[in-house]
Amino acid sequence: MSEAPDPRRIPVEAIREAARRAVAQTSLRAVARAIPMSPMGLQHFVNGTSPYRGTLRKLTAWYVNRTGSPGEFSEETVRAALAILLDGIADEQQPAARVQLLTLLVHQHQKAGTEPPAWLVGMLQSEGG
Repeated sequence: MSEAPDPRRIPVEAIREAARRAVAQTSLRAVARAIPMSPMGLQHFVNGTSPYRGTLRKLTAWYVNRTGSPGEFSEETVRAALAILLDGIADEQQPAARVQLLTLLVHQHQKAGTEPPAWLVGMLQSEGG
């Protein structure tokens, strides 16, 4: 069984590529305003620099909001969203908190009489829940 990626590691290259595509489709200033961050900061990020933690948090939130289409979430997007939700929880407590959040979502689907999405079931299994 393959090991799940570390959820604290935000998929920086995926965010960087999404930012590059967004800049190509619109403009540097428009994307920077949507994140929100400075255009020069975005340019540096797109060019490959490592962002500060606060900037990475903004970039991750932008990425999750931008890529989230109902029913079409990649595991990468879900892991990024979980990292945002668990920000501030001690590293050693995050695995249990992730399982609790995912389990709660499965229970909510059961309560509503709906089928949990495949990504939710798969992620809960990969987390050991």
